[in-house]
Amino acid sequence: MLKNNLLIVFAEKKTKASKVSKETGIAKSTISNLANNKSDVKLSTLIKLCKSLKVPLSDLVEFSPED
Repeated sequence: MLKNNLLIVFAEKKTKASKVSKETGIAKSTISNLANNKSDVKLSTLIKLCKSLKVPLSDLVEFSPED
């Protein structure tokens, strides 16, 4: 199972979903659902988020084989 750390990265970068949404073209509602682990995420979406936030993929997601 993938667990995202989007809320943590937002806090560290002092940014908000609305700003990232404007930069990436990803709907704010999609970012909110991802941040709250309410939906699955596509790799292409993760790549856009990584580029916008200037972080490696490993900062955004963690893999847990037991969940």
